[in-house]
Amino acid sequence: MKTTNHFRLNPGRQEGGAGGIILAILIFGAILTLGSRLGPLYLDHNTMSTVLDKMAEEPGLASKSDGQLREMLKKRFKLNNIREFDVKEHVDFPRNGEGTSVVLDYEVRMPLAGNVDMIASFNKTVELRN
Repeated sequence: MKTTNHFRLNPGRQEGGAGGIILAILIFGAILTLGSRLGPLYLDHNTMSTVLDKMAEEPGLASKSDGQLREMLKKRFKLNNIREFDVKEHVDFPRNGEGTSVVLDYEVRMPLAGNVDMIASFNKTVELRN
């Protein structure tokens, strides 16, 4: 009877198969896919928030009509490459004794896989000055 000794170069390390590598690639791919779909949504919202913040710094806008404010927003969004956004549907101008607010409230639904969708909700409110 002959016995052989098997020597390992790294005795504390397990030898892994291709399954672990495939799993890591799938997880990385899923994260990359989600990031590539969500990233532009958050960049657009950040741009729209910046436009609203700059409007809040301008004096005299609180006395403008809803139509004038809506047109200003459309032009500024278009200038900042926000083109397919319905300002009339997603922006309100509530007025009270203290002044005028601009409320941006919308959600974006995107297909993820099959019948599974991603929904991102955004809400931003700024107060306009007289």
